[in-house]
Amino acid sequence: MSALTQQLEQLKKQQEELEKRIQDETETKKKLNNEASIERLESLVEPITETLDFVDPNNRNNGNRYQGGYQAGKSQRRELEETLKHAILVYNSNMNDAITRNQPYPRPLRRDKDLENEEIFVTIIGILKKQDERIKELEAKLHKPQEHHQ
Repeated sequence: MSALTQQLEQLKKQQEELEKRIQDETETKKKLNNEASIERLESLVEPITETLDFVDPNNRNNGNRYQGGYQAGKSQRRELEETLKHAILVYNSNMNDAITRNQPYPRPLRRDKDLENEEIFVTIIGILKKQDERIKELEAKLHKPQEHHQ
């Protein structure tokens, strides 16, 4: 009889796990189907951030040597930011040359498109979250006086 009890317990656990997976999938589908949600926008930006922040622990080519071994390499974000800093120095030097030698001005610099896009999206998401919060506060204030009058 204990074997049947164990099987029943296993079946109950499997059922609970399946119910949770179904619920998770339903929530994911709901987020994906609601094209205008903040969560949907966040899920679209997440891969950009993950790619920019990824550090390959096996890549020691651009890592730092420290006492006892190697530190993992740089993320793409860090590499792009360092490249931009160098480009700004070169740009400023070229700008100074253009001013002092009456040469054409260098073309203005832009950040990497992934960095720009991520910053734009994260900013938009932040604005939307603040507005959503404010709307909820205003709705709560709006409903309070009505409840007192009833």
